[in-house]
Amino acid sequence: MTKKNRNTGLGKRIASVAGATALLVAGAVATAGPAAAGPNCASGYHCVFISSIENNVKHSYFSSDSDFTNDTFVGAPADVPVNDYVAAASNSSSSGYESHYYYDINYGGGLVFCVNPGSSVDLWSLSDDGDWGNGRYQRNEASSLRVRSTTSIPCF
Repeated sequence: MTKKNRNTGLGKRIASVAGATALLVAGAVATAGPAAAGPNCASGYHCVFISSIENNVKHSYFSSDSDFTNDTFVGAPADVPVNDYVAAASNSSSSGYESHYYYDINYGGGLVFCVNPGSSVDLWSLSDDGDWGNGRYQRNEASSLRVRSTTSIPCF
């Protein structure tokens, strides 16, 4: 084998590896897209529901809200407050942010539950003792929302 042939073979292998790498990178870029939307929640929003997600009585948040006491559900027959009445949640974050719900205003009292981007949790999946706002279970307990970058906390 001559020196010229060895270099040509090596050059072909390098070109082949470079081509394969380019295809992998291009494939990753081509398949990447916006985060999947959570059900019944507009893209980019974090939605809470007074009952089932299908009920459509909800309040939508674009970013964190440290105090639900002045928020009301849209579509409710009366001005039903969001505070301590969150029975379900959906996350349609287009930037990969988790929805973290807390027992008290100003993110106090501990984490009630969290929802991953493109996911949701409906009322039958949240624990409940029938005593709303007592800070013990999950359904009808949330008083604030912190929108956070991806964490290691297990979320719905």
